[in-house]
Amino acid sequence: MNKNDMKEYRIWKAMKARCYCPSNKNAKYYKLDNIQVCDRWKNNFNNFLIDMGKIPGDEYSIERIDYKKDYCPENCKWIKLSEQSRNRRSIKLYTYNGETKLLKDWSKYFNINYNTLYNRIFRQKLKFEDAIKKDYYNRLVKIDDKEMTVTEWCNFYNLHIGDVLSRISRGWTKEDAILKNQNKIKLK
Repeated sequence: MNKNDMKEYRIWKAMKARCYCPSNKNAKYYKLDNIQVCDRWKNNFNNFLIDMGKIPGDEYSIERIDYKKDYCPENCKWIKLSEQSRNRRSIKLYTYNGETKLLKDWSKYFNINYNTLYNRIFRQKLKFEDAIKKDYYNRLVKIDDKEMTVTEWCNFYNLHIGDVLSRISRGWTKEDAILKNQNKIKLK
C-alpha cells in the first residue's frame, strides 16, 4: 500500500503542517504556544506509525493529551472525533459548587438549551452563575405564591409600568413598587 493512501500518513502530514506551515489556518495558534513535533516523529513517518500504531477506525484522529504540550509518543493518542472536541483551546470550562464541566455538559445538567446558555453568557454577558438561573434576569416577582414579571403584574393590577419602574429605580423592592398604595386584588 502506498503511504499516501494511508490515513495515518495524512494525519502525520497534517500534524506537521499545523506546527510548521505558515499557510495552515491553525499554524498561528501552534506557533503562539510553541507546539512542536518531537524529533523522533518530525521527519520519520515510520517512527510515528510504530509509536502510534494503526488508527482504530475512520472516526478517529490524533489528539495531544495535554493541548499545551508537543506532539510526541507520551502526549498523543488516537481518539474519536466526537470526543476530541473536549480538548481544544476554545473550550470554556465552568466551575460551579466545586464541580468543573464544559458548557455543553452544564446545559444538560441544568436542562437548559445549549444555545440559550451560550447566548446568555457570550451575547448577553451574564456571569455563569446568573446564566444558569431559571430567572436569569431576576425578572420574576413573587406575590401570594404566584410569580410574574413586573410587566405582567402591572397588567394584572392595571398599573402604569413607568410608575412602577420609577419606584424600583429609586430603591423600592419590586413587591412594594407593585403593591404600595394599591388596592390589592385577591389572586385567583
